[in-house]
Amino acid sequence: MMATTVGQQQLVAARAAFAEGDVQSLAVLPLPLQHSWQRSRAAGVQPGQEPYYPPLQGDGLRLRDPEDRRLARCVQPELEQLWAAFGGRGWTMFCANREGLVIAQQAHGLEDAPLLRPIQVGRRLGEAEIGTTAPAVSLADDVPALVRGNEHYLQRFAPVFCLSEPLHDLDGQVCGAIDITGLGERDPALLQGYFRQAALASENRLFQGLADVHLLAVQHDPRWLATPLQGLLAVQDDGQLRAANRVARRLLGLPRRGPLPLLSMQAVFAGASAAQRRRLLQPGPAHRVRLGEGSAVYLQHLRAPRAPRTRAAAPVAVADVPLRQQQREAARRAAQAAEGNLSLAARQLGISRTTLYKLLRD
Repeated sequence: MMATTVGQQQLVAARAAFAEGDVQSLAVLPLPLQHSWQRSRAAGVQPGQEPYYPPLQGDGLRLRDPEDRRLARCVQPELEQLWAAFGGRGWTMFCANREGLVIAQQAHGLEDAPLLRPIQVGRRLGEAEIGTTAPAVSLADDVPALVRGNEHYLQRFAPVFCLSEPLHDLDGQVCGAIDITGLGERDPALLQGYFRQAALASENRLFQGLADVHLLAVQHDPRWLATPLQGLLAVQDDGQLRAANRVARRLLGLPRRGPLPLLSMQAVFAGASAAQRRRLLQPGPAHRVRLGEGSAVYLQHLRAPRAPRTRAAAPVAVADVPLRQQQREAARRAAQAAEGNLSLAARQLGISRTTLYKLLRD
């Protein structure tokens, strides 16, 4: 979390100097805020101007994008809990999607706060419109962000406190941010802990929405299972790892961000005994699984793939299968035959590694 340690008057002077072209004046700001001020200026925003709020998308109530609706459903319970603890007149809590569009919100009393009144579901709050804000920094740099007082690029927002936490999708990419914004001061260290847990809980709900996978929970300490701090793994019926939340990625040494490489559960838990590996996709209580020398996790099978609700279709001749589907199946078989060596699989298929990767991720 970025802390405010620089005096407000020093920040005012830095803003004025930066507006005149003095890039060195940015040194008083944390690096993510320096980047944000630069993006705001590059977009043509001037520190002394009034914020520009784009028109609402839709009627401000119904979201057009199904991905936005899905994320809003996952976040809303957490916003309600946070609001019950920290909400109040002159404050708002909201979730913005990856483009900075507000998709969920908890607020009241904003009629007395003209600065906050425009924050509504359906409104985009980007750096190109209103300059530096905490959610804009979280979305751009994938970091928890704190922006208060004259750390805002626009002078108009000097009375505002703004704290946010990024949200990640199933591929570990930033897909949004949850934020508290208001007039006054709050304890940033306290809020950060609560907002991080709310973000983890929201991300875990995204995994609950996957119907065609096994869902597994992992943690070093079994007391953290069934909490926002549990790691989650989405595993296909063939044992291939499809997705992992950020806790699981850290626990298992997987890439922190971005799509996962092609991995089987046997490879992920290569240090486990044969008996432990046989139990990975079997229902039952949490059990200990060895990762390596001196390291283990507790793993629990939470759910098997849900049966599709549609009626069974008649067998389809290969000739009737769409070409793209045939290509995907061929790519999957080649990758399995090459034991995850995508370069080898691509050469065998006569396609580029990039094309192969796209087919595997479709």
